Amino acid sequence: MEGLKFWKVAFVVIICTAIVIAGIKAFAITPTTGHSPQKLAHEKAYKVYRQKCLGCHDSVADPEKPGMSRHDWNLVVNVMHGYGLFMTALEREMVVDLLYNLRKAPEK
Repeated sequence: MEGLKFWKVAFVVIICTAIVIAGIKAFAITPTTGHSPQKLAHEKAYKVYRQKCLGCHDSVADPEKPGMSRHDWNLVVNVMHGYGLFMTALEREMVVDLLYNLRKAPEK
């Protein structure tokens, strides 16, 4: 009888610990900077853009030039690979999204 009581208490302790750990993990993922996830993604993409693109290109902010589609920006970024630019697939996606969002045009 004493052994059964021990296992019941141990089971309750394990369940409570699992709940506490799950709660800690859930709150640890939430950004505490007050920025929206979209703004954080934009800032991260801009850091990649600044590191990988601004060495050769001054800016994409040419108000006289019409915007390009996401497909067009993807082609441009892929062409840069031929000039020696190395980006991971995630970095390419981030830069394409950044450029598209800065210079929106209708999708093809």
